[in-house]
Amino acid sequence: MLFYVLTPASMGEFLRVLDFFVKLAREPRRWLHNPRMVGATLVFLLGILRQAAAQARHEMPDTIALHLDLRYREGKSEAWKLDLAYPKGRGTKPRPALVVIHGGGWIEGDKSSFTSLKYWAPGNIIDFAKLGFVAATLNYRLSREAPFPAALEDCKCAVRWLRAHAEEYHIDVNRIGAYGNSAGGHLALLLAVVDKANGLEGDGPYQDQSSMVQAVISDSGPVDLDWRKPQNGGLAKVISEFLAGPQETVAERIRKASPASYIDKTLPPLLLIYGTADTQVTVGPVDQFVSALQNAGLQDLTYIRLGLVDHCPYSLRKVESLYPIVNDFFIRTLMRH
Repeated sequence: MLFYVLTPASMGEFLRVLDFFVKLAREPRRWLHNPRMVGATLVFLLGILRQAAAQARHEMPDTIALHLDLRYREGKSEAWKLDLAYPKGRGTKPRPALVVIHGGGWIEGDKSSFTSLKYWAPGNIIDFAKLGFVAATLNYRLSREAPFPAALEDCKCAVRWLRAHAEEYHIDVNRIGAYGNSAGGHLALLLAVVDKANGLEGDGPYQDQSSMVQAVISDSGPVDLDWRKPQNGGLAKVISEFLAGPQETVAERIRKASPASYIDKTLPPLLLIYGTADTQVTVGPVDQFVSALQNAGLQDLTYIRLGLVDHCPYSLRKVESLYPIVNDFFIRTLMRH
């Protein structure tokens, strides 16, 4: 059974076609000689078929295994859970893995954003599993439960959990990537730039495993967390809550939490996706971040800067031209070895 969901954009078309059916019932011959009404009908019916086809893509295939609410760390926090999707066929070689991190300003959000097919969004772990990845999406402690660096520590713990369970889930420990949107994009970037020497691993388990990743996509993740700057005014409240702590150490917390603090030519491949119409994460700091990385000599850096596009062009705005770009980036950097 197919369902057509009316949106504000399609409602007007629906009413016009409904009016057509009423007129058709009254004067069928007159309608048949009205090309405009015939055209409106065809457009509407094609819209139904197009949306139904799009919805049909988002189904749970028999070839994919999905596990919900796996604990990546035991303890008091309910946040320490992840969902995992992967191909049922084991294959001959271990598979690359992806960590998908939800946004929400570090104060809200849930991993189900990237597990649910009913409320599908680009970045869903089931779609990544279809490509051949072992894909995990995790919850992490939000600001009101524990401020920075708790969220980063949890993301790092989840990466270590994947490596510790590599044999069970057939994971290649040398090929793990991360994707995140908004606050999740910020955390994904930190997974690429913050190594063990920075002292932000936390007290979680699997400390013998690395928490670093080998490729990252950030969909509108903030790179400079100095909320005192005018350019960060749209996020001032949530950043200050995320970085809560003593006033005398605020500058150090900002430095540690900002991906822009970690400029190095040895960073892994990065794909940065941002919109110039974003009023939350403005592109000015991102432009500076990209320039600094280029000047440092980072070779594998892609910056997609979309004009007139708002926050999270890939996951929230669903710019369809980005879908193959995201997939190809992870396939190129993590699969083709």
